[in-house]
Amino acid sequence: MSSRPVTPLVRESENLFLKCEFLHPGRSHKARVAVSLIDDAERSGALAGNGAKVLLERTGGNLGVGLALEAGARGYALTLVAEAAYSQVKKAIARQLGATVIVRESAFPGCRDSGEAIAMLLAEDGEKYHYLNQFENPANPQTHETRTGPEIADQLRDAGVPPSAVVTLVTGMGTGATMYGVSTALRKHFAQVETVAVQPANCDLRAGVYGDHPLQGVAVGQPAPFFDVSSLDTIVDVADADVVAARTALLRSLRFHVGPTSLANYAATHKVRDRQSDRRERVYVSLLFDRGEDYV
Repeated sequence: MSSRPVTPLVRESENLFLKCEFLHPGRSHKARVAVSLIDDAERSGALAGNGAKVLLERTGGNLGVGLALEAGARGYALTLVAEAAYSQVKKAIARQLGATVIVRESAFPGCRDSGEAIAMLLAEDGEKYHYLNQFENPANPQTHETRTGPEIADQLRDAGVPPSAVVTLVTGMGTGATMYGVSTALRKHFAQVETVAVQPANCDLRAGVYGDHPLQGVAVGQPAPFFDVSSLDTIVDVADADVVAARTALLRSLRFHVGPTSLANYAATHKVRDRQSDRRERVYVSLLFDRGEDYV
């Protein structure tokens, strides 16, 4: 292996692998992004490294926790604009780590979404903040292209997966950064990489339809900016009942307690594998994003 991995890749069965991002020190895969967003801002000179500017981001979930951890370690103040429906536990953790968490619905009742609230804050005092902007910042997908993806490739090779293998990558998409970055990295090492997206109930990703669903952080009401859905090989529907069944199956299989989106990834991976009869030199890879205890 070229370097020590941050999180393990667990082989659940002969050809199914799960990247355990919930074991990351920052509690999820988004902690990687948090480091990269701040690193990039410091390298570009947008941040001087002296804590003079307040970091600003629209998130109430995993990225917020990762940013709070990293900002606190580096001496930056952090303001997060969050939606009320997102995990109360994650908001509490971010606050414990020193972040200011603004709930959009109560602080900005006239704004339709957190993006509008961010725009208001920047209009009021743009010099105060540095907006990290995960939905447009190329440092987001680059994180997974240069770190997460190569880690998975190394771990698959160490597990004996040959370069001739077909790798099927299954994951939910919010910004699409994980799908883009990991698939791009894997294509440098394996003969073929297939991309499979998780589609929550009431959503149609190809048609741009985003209904209400309980999977926080995926199908977030806008197209994934870093991955074109038309280039996906497959989209797998995951219903609420699939997530419930996946919780029981994963607990029995590996004793892992992970969040709903991770369970959706797990359910979709088994669905797509079960539909394919020819599995010769084919492996299935998905990510367990975060921890089950971070949801109530």
